[in-house]
Amino acid sequence: MINGLYSGAAAMQTLAKQQELISSNLMHANSSGHRRVQPAIKQRFEETSPNTTLDLGPEVEALTSDFTPGRITPTERPLDISIAGDGFFVYENGGQPYLTRNGRLFRDPVSNTLVNEEGVPIRGENGPITIDRDVSDREITISSDGTVSAGDREVGRIQAVAYENNGTLIPVGALGFTPGPNSVESDAPVKITQFGHELSNVQPVSELIALIVNTRQHEAVEKATRTLSDSLKEYIRS
Repeated sequence: MINGLYSGAAAMQTLAKQQELISSNLMHANSSGHRRVQPAIKQRFEETSPNTTLDLGPEVEALTSDFTPGRITPTERPLDISIAGDGFFVYENGGQPYLTRNGRLFRDPVSNTLVNEEGVPIRGENGPITIDRDVSDREITISSDGTVSAGDREVGRIQAVAYENNGTLIPVGALGFTPGPNSVESDAPVKITQFGHELSNVQPVSELIALIVNTRQHEAVEKATRTLSDSLKEYIRS
């Protein structure tokens, strides 16, 4: 009976963690480049003797990112870009590569370099990409290989990379990643498209259904645990 209480408590704790993840996914449903996070759950057991195994209940073993491409939102902005297929844009992050699918670019008002919403410059193959002030956004074109042209003049080439195994990447914040110690870059070319940016790969309807199911499961486990607790109290009193 006591083992059942421990299992129930562990189950409620795991369901609460799932609730947090689902809520976070829903919160970032319209965030450019966000990858859905999902838990890997395992059942814990303890071998107390050759003939006895205690069920210690479930726990979240690890968190994994879903790298399925998200929804592409067409826009009329020349500085909105997206990746067709696998791959990531590379931004500067204190000297470290910051990988993300977020392709919403802007022109820094001071340095005239291409940056994201937070002012972090996107990497060019030969350094930051700078566009003269007298060039309008309408004159900017970005080809499928990332070459940026201002009018008839090439000003740089956006760096985009793909990896052999995205599962080796380490999450950074809600929108990006950094290469892990076992991350290996792929030789596959990354295709870039202009006039559109990628939103999160979260499916709001699926997440809402998961939220309802998770809530019902939590209520059922809580009720069962409370029943066990009441039964244990009666047994002690007797």
